[in-house]
Amino acid sequence: MTERPGAVAPPANNFLAYLRAFGPGIVVALSWVGTGDLIDNSVAGGNYGYALLWVLPLSLVFRFVFVNALGKYPLYNMQQDPSIVRGIARTHPAFGWLMLVSFVLYTHILLAFTLSGVGVALEGLFGGLPTFWWSVIGALSVFAVTLKGAYRLIERIFKVVLALMVLTFVVGIALVGINWGELVKGFAFELPAQQGLFDSGLVASSLVLATLGSMANLFYPEFLREKGWTTPAHRRVQQYDLLFGTMVVLFLGVAVWAIGAEVLFGKQGVSEAGDIAAALGAAVGPVGPYIFYLGLLGAAWTTVAGSLFALAKMVVEALHVVRPGREERYPGGRTSDPAYRWVIVWGLLAVVWSLPHAPGFVALVVVSHVLTSPFLLLIVIALIVMLNRADIMGRYTNSWKENVGLGLVAAFVAVAAVQGIGKAVGELFS
Repeated sequence: MTERPGAVAPPANNFLAYLRAFGPGIVVALSWVGTGDLIDNSVAGGNYGYALLWVLPLSLVFRFVFVNALGKYPLYNMQQDPSIVRGIARTHPAFGWLMLVSFVLYTHILLAFTLSGVGVALEGLFGGLPTFWWSVIGALSVFAVTLKGAYRLIERIFKVVLALMVLTFVVGIALVGINWGELVKGFAFELPAQQGLFDSGLVASSLVLATLGSMANLFYPEFLREKGWTTPAHRRVQQYDLLFGTMVVLFLGVAVWAIGAEVLFGKQGVSEAGDIAAALGAAVGPVGPYIFYLGLLGAAWTTVAGSLFALAKMVVEALHVVRPGREERYPGGRTSDPAYRWVIVWGLLAVVWSLPHAPGFVALVVVSHVLTSPFLLLIVIALIVMLNRADIMGRYTNSWKENVGLGLVAAFVAVAAVQGIGKAVGELFS
């Protein structure tokens, strides 16, 4: 296979070289770990202690299998095509339109939750302004970072944010104190009785879908493309990079869960982000709320920036698939198409959902993860078809082991979708 345009040389075959090369896994990890994860994990930790902790590593195993399969396409496909969007569209022309519409809608819906989280975090840290105006400030900062579509800037910022988030949660764990015996027991497969607003089955389904990632899993191949990892020679560093990113997600998820379990368990159920901050302040003193809000800010801001960056480029890619003449009209790359900037603006306009009297924050975050499952299921099915077509993947079509893994992902998501949607509807209309 010939070298692809934009490809960079893989790192030298040693640990430090790989570590220095890591990037897409960090960017996608922080794009995944957003406001919903902090709220979901706090809800579960506060209502159930450590009893549902096993959901996190289990769902991350499935996520790794799924996203690693997604990462295979830009490295091995016979079309010399670095875009997973084009790969999925090759399975059937209708997927081009489905992805275009889905990505446009998903951009606004996702940012409606995460921009609100940015505003809540900034207000908690600095005060002085209503949540809405802090959300506007956060949106403007994301606009400045993403407008030019420069991946290298995004990666550098995310590495700094990751270091700060790890430090923040390590300090939080040290101050709260962890019952390590209970934490270890939390990895047993226990499904406790309902506590609080949502029963454990709905919370577990929501956590699975939040960590499995919905359409956000498609971000990773886009970041590989931006990094220049587009040849079979990059497969090893890509897998190590994704494994590192997965471990980042696990660490942050367990850290938030543990803090919630220690501070909130046995108390009144969580209904607002401020409840978590107040309880943490009561447990460890004035620094407690700052720990929570710093973590929330890092999670929310990186989700907004990373998701908007990837989705804007994916929208343009899908637009070029269904309207090939547009790619010829704007030959300077995806960011040269005015649609890229319009998607950035469209996504950030979701700041209006941070206005007073917007829908309830916690309930919407939990239920929204469950309701995104049909999109994820369609993507898994399309991925299985795509990776088994010789005209697309050549001799790199899936092995039976890879198909078994993706089949399990599809089954797992289907079951979670049926159970989760049924319970969510029941909660909404009860």
